[in-house]
Formats: sequence, C-alpha cells, structure tokens
Amino acid sequence: MYRISFVDEIAEEQLKQLEGPFFERTNKQNAHGLLVRSSVVEEDWISPELLAISRAGVGVNTIQVQKATENGTIVMNTPGVNANAVKELVLSCLFLSVRPITKASEMVQGLEGEDLLEQAEANRKPFVGQELQGKVIGLLGLGSIGREVARICYELGMEVLGYARRDHELDYVEQLPLPDILRLSDFVVIMLPSTPETNGLLGEEQLSLMKEEAVLINVGRSEIVDNTALLQVIEDGKLAKYITDFPAQEFLGNEKIMMLPHMGGSTQEALADSSREAIRALRNYLLFGTVRSSVNFPTVRMSFRAPYRFTIFYQKRQGILSEVFKILEENVLPIGNMTRNQKEEYVYTLIDIESTDVQNLLEAKRQLETIADVKRVRLLAHPQV
Repeated sequence: MYRISFVDEIAEEQLKQLEGPFFERTNKQNAHGLLVRSSVVEEDWISPELLAISRAGVGVNTIQVQKATENGTIVMNTPGVNANAVKELVLSCLFLSVRPITKASEMVQGLEGEDLLEQAEANRKPFVGQELQGKVIGLLGLGSIGREVARICYELGMEVLGYARRDHELDYVEQLPLPDILRLSDFVVIMLPSTPETNGLLGEEQLSLMKEEAVLINVGRSEIVDNTALLQVIEDGKLAKYITDFPAQEFLGNEKIMMLPHMGGSTQEALADSSREAIRALRNYLLFGTVRSSVNFPTVRMSFRAPYRFTIFYQKRQGILSEVFKILEENVLPIGNMTRNQKEEYVYTLIDIESTDVQNLLEAKRQLETIADVKRVRLLAHPQV
C-alpha cells in the first residue's frame, strides 16, 4: 500500500487513479508519493520513505532536487502540458503592449450623454496603438512553449529571432547570439528555465543593449532577470516596459512594470491536463517503476511481465552491475528481462525476476542496498492491474 499526499488542491474526479487497493492518503511527512503544483516541498518531507515527487507543471524550483536525488527520490514533472496556456498569455501580453485596450475602455466608461460614440471617437487619439506585424521579436528559449510562440508570431507577420541552449530546426526562426537578439528586438520574451547557466542571464550589461522602446516579457523564471539592473534600466529610460509573471516587492508602484500572479499555466484546461499527467506518472512509477519525464531520473520503460521486478537507482560507477548480477545469482534469482538508462551521473535500472521465492527476493534486496553508490532499491510485485 502506497501512502500519497496531495500538497496542492487537485480535483477529486482526477484522483480515482490513486484509489483502490494500492493507494491511501496520508500527511506530507509520512508519504511514499507527493503530488504538488507550485507549493514548496519542505526539506523534512524528503524522508527515507519518500519514493516520488510528481509536479503538475514544469518548474521544479520549489523542490530540492539534489536532496531528493541523494535520497533516491524521483522528481517528475509534466513539460509541454501547459504550453498552449503560456503561449496564449504571451500573446495577450504582446497585444496589450501595443494596444492600450484597458485604458481606452476606462475612458469610454467615464463618458456621459447620448452621443457616446461621437465623444469616444473625439477622445481616442491618446489611445492610438501599433501593430505587431513587421516588428522583431526575440524569443529566449525554444522549448515546447517557445516553438508555439514562434509559430504564431511568424504567422502574425513578425520577424522571429531565437536564442536557445541547442540548435532547433525551425525555418521561420533565425537563431542568433543573445547580444544580437537583445539589440535587434522590439519585444523580448523569456521562456527559459531556471538553471545555473540561465540565472542572472539578463544583467545590466545585457539589458542596456535593448532598444529604448522595447518591451521585455518574462514567463520563464524570475531568477533569469537581475531585478536591480532592470529597475535601473527602466529608470534611465532605456526600456519601455517590463511584464513579468513573477511579482517582486521592489516593482510595486512602478508604472512601467506590469506584474502578473504567476498565471502562465493557469487555465482550466492546462490545470486539468497537468494534474492528470502528474497522477498517471506517479501511479506508473510506484506500481511499475517506469519513468517517462523526470528531472533527475532517466527515462526508462519496460513491460512488466515477470512476477517481480527490482528497480535500482545508483550513481554511475564501473563494476556496479557486476555486483548486482552476482547478488542475484547467489540468491538464485533468474533475470527475465532488463533495461537501463543514464541521466548525467545517475543510472536507473529495471530488472524483471522469474522467481516467486519471496525470502530470496527480500534477502537480495537487502544485499543490493549495501552496494556502494546505490541510492534506492525497490522490489515490486506484479500488481495484476
């Protein structure tokens, strides 16, 4: 029986996959599996019993991934599920940047009399906007969201420039170095994740390259922009507007900065889809040991046809598999099938065992756990589901 804790609110109808004979609900400190959205996963929740953290969304900055990895705890997410929602938010920000729709509407609402249309037309001059067609947009990040934004912007008649950590074959995107994108773009959209390489990517030197009439939109992560440098560039009149999905105290009251409540993936459709995928991933990992999308475990899938399965997560070291095979052989546990994969310095292995000798299986598990650099060993019985 796996104990599951739902850290954030999840629709009850979606939780049916985590009901039945294999799962029960519990508190956060006593869980085998955590299901989270954007809440912080506290350090003391990452206990020896915690097997998995499944994030309904992409960013894992609220999870101590390194501590989880050392604990042998998988951290899974759902990349791409909210791509359309974030894409549409970016488009909304672009349109609001060039057309003062809200202020124009407020002006009309303040009029009185029967000749509203005539009055409105007489007062519309301050609300003349611009068109996106013909403008240059620089996209920092060409992942699932960036590619969607790039396609739509191209169809709107914009010139699309792109900056990514690897090359992407997109006919309508010209990939350039970061300084060139900042210097040439009328709009710059940040869609990069928070990593040691991207944090602080846009400091004073980089922001000063942008056009004075340019708009910077951040739906990636707050850490990518140096807030102090951003405020200085805004104050010096070297940047027209900053729109961010990550509120900060120092931005309050600044008319050139629009802050949103971290709503990039907050649509009914995206929330439902990300929850569904996170639940499915958690269920499949706990019952079958399979991994589809994880930030610290490699992708590994294999049909579960044997009576039992070992899952072994370890830090790569020469000779470790020989030690595993020796233990299985000494305990008379024949291998039915096996697969493994590597992510950076860690390896995850599935080994199906054609034996029902529970005593030998438990003894082998105990011995496997003593192997140096092994972080987690699980013994799974075929769930018959």
